[in-house]
Amino acid sequence: MVSYLLKLDLDPRFLEEVGDLINENRLVNGAKILVDGDKILVDGDKILVDGDKSLVDGDKILVDGVQRLIK
Repeated sequence: MVSYLLKLDLDPRFLEEVGDLINENRLVNGAKILVDGDKILVDGDKILVDGDKSLVDGDKILVDGVQRLIK
């Protein structure tokens, strides 16, 4: 596609601006992907914390059950 544009004898500054816009668009898309990845990691951390809380609650229930059996 670039070679086709060059055959039209377009101003090189115009081609450079188009290239800059494409690169900026790629950077913006890359930043969005990184933000989405960070959100996924945060959600994963929340799930792990909730899982840990569930395990602690389960351990408390087991300890309470054992104490009742001993009494």
